Amino acid sequence: MTPRFSSAARTTRRLLAVAFVLVTLLAGLQLQGLRNGWYSVEAGVVALALANLAVVCWIVLWSARAANRTEAENRRYAERLSILHEVDRGLITHQDLHEIAEAALRPLRELLDVPRAIVNLFDMSTGEVEWLAAIGRQRMRIGGVRYPISLMGNLEGLRRGEPQLVDTTALEASPHRDALLASGVKLYMVVPMSVGAELIGALSFGGESGDFPPERMAIAREVATQLAIAIHQARLRERIAGQSAELEARVQQRTAELEAVNKELEAFSYTVSHDLRAPLRAVDGFARIFEEDYGRYVDEEGRRLIGVIRDSSRRMGTLIDNLLAFSKLGRETLLPAPVDMTLLAAEAWVELAVDRAVKCTLPALPQARGDRMLLKQVWTNLLSNAVKYSARRDQPRIEVSGERAGAELVYCVADNGTGFDMKYYGKLFGVFQRLHADTEYPGNGVGLATVQRIVLRHGGRAWAESAPGAGARFFFSLPA
Repeated sequence: MTPRFSSAARTTRRLLAVAFVLVTLLAGLQLQGLRNGWYSVEAGVVALALANLAVVCWIVLWSARAANRTEAENRRYAERLSILHEVDRGLITHQDLHEIAEAALRPLRELLDVPRAIVNLFDMSTGEVEWLAAIGRQRMRIGGVRYPISLMGNLEGLRRGEPQLVDTTALEASPHRDALLASGVKLYMVVPMSVGAELIGALSFGGESGDFPPERMAIAREVATQLAIAIHQARLRERIAGQSAELEARVQQRTAELEAVNKELEAFSYTVSHDLRAPLRAVDGFARIFEEDYGRYVDEEGRRLIGVIRDSSRRMGTLIDNLLAFSKLGRETLLPAPVDMTLLAAEAWVELAVDRAVKCTLPALPQARGDRMLLKQVWTNLLSNAVKYSARRDQPRIEVSGERAGAELVYCVADNGTGFDMKYYGKLFGVFQRLHADTEYPGNGVGLATVQRIVLRHGGRAWAESAPGAGARFFFSLPA
C-alpha cells in the first residue's frame, strides 16, 4: 500500500507546483495589464481572483480524481489480501490433497476473474498430468482426469519458473483440445508449482481472452507457491501416516510373535519342570534303592558307578533348575526403583559367607535405578565368580568400584584370580558355556549369562577384560 500513497503524494506535489507557477504567472499578467492600461485596478483584481479560483477548482478536481484512483486501488488491494487470506486459511485448514486444491481454487477464480482454473499434478514417470481439482463458472470437479503433459507448454521453462501462455487453437487435435475449446478456453496460462528444485505441478487458468495483467500474474504466482508447499506437506503427512501404519502393523506382528514365543517358552518350562524331572527322579530313586538294597552284592567299581549315576542325575536336576530360572528372567516384570548399590553389593557379599582370607574392597558406589532383587543377583553372581577363581591365590583379593561415565553408571568387580584368555571371550556370557573344567572350578555355566540378561533388561551392557594368570575385571553398566 505504501507505493500507492507515495504516488498520490507525488501527484499532489506536482499540482501544487503547477498551481504556484500559474498563480505567479497570473499575477505577472495582471501587473503587465495595469502598466499598459488594458483595464482598471478593480477589473484586474476581479480577473486575478477569478483566475485564482479557477486554479483552485482545477487543483481540487485533480486531487479528487487522484484520491478516487487511490481509493479504488486500495479497495482492490484489500480485496486481493482478503481473498489471499481465504486461500491461506483453506490451505492450512485442510490436509487432503483434493480439499487443499478446492479451497484454493474457489477464491482464486474470483480474484483472477477467469472462467476456468485447474490445479494440476505432474507424473514425470508417465509423462501425464492429473487434475487435483478444476473449477468453472458452474461447478467444481475433483480429480479423475489425466492428459498429456505436453498441454502444459514448455516443460523446461516451467522448471526454470517461467509461466507458459498456451494457445489452445495451436495445440494438436485431440479430445483434450476439443474439450478446452468447448468450455471456452482459447488461451490459458500455466504457472509452475515447485518445491525446491522439484517441479511437482502447475496452476492453469484461462478463457477466451489472453489478457493476463502483471497484477493477476503476481497473484497466480503467489498462490502457486502456497499450493506447492501445502501439497508437499500433505504428501509428507500421507507418507508419515503410511509409515506409521506400517510400523504399527509390524509392531503388532512382532508382539504377536513374541506372545507366541512366550507361550512356547511357558510350554517348554512346563515340559522341563514336569516331564523331564520325572525320569530324573526315577533314575535317582532306582539308583538309590539299588545302592541301599543291593550295594553289598556289587564290588567297589559297581558302587562307584551307582554314585556316578546319582551324581549325574542330581547335576542334571540342578541344570534344569538353572535353565528354568534363566528363562524366567526374560519374562519377569521389572520393578524399577532407586537402589543404593553400595548397600546392595555389601548384602550380596555378606550372604555369600566368604572365608575371611578373601579380602574385598568396597568403596561408595553411585546410586542406580532398577529392580533391586535382580540387581542383587548380578552382584551375587559376579562376587561369587570372583571368589571362586581367586580362591587358589595365597592372598585372594577382590575390588569393587563404580563411577559415572557420561550417560552410564559403570560398575566393576575385579579379582586377582586365574583369569582367562580373551580369544575365548565370545563364550564367556553364553548359557552353559564354561572356560574351565568342572574338576578345576565347579559351576554350571549360567551365572554370567544371567548377569548379562539382567543388565540388558535394564538397558545396560556387560563385558570383561582379562589375561591368563592376571585376574579378571567384570564390568556392567546401567543408564545414569
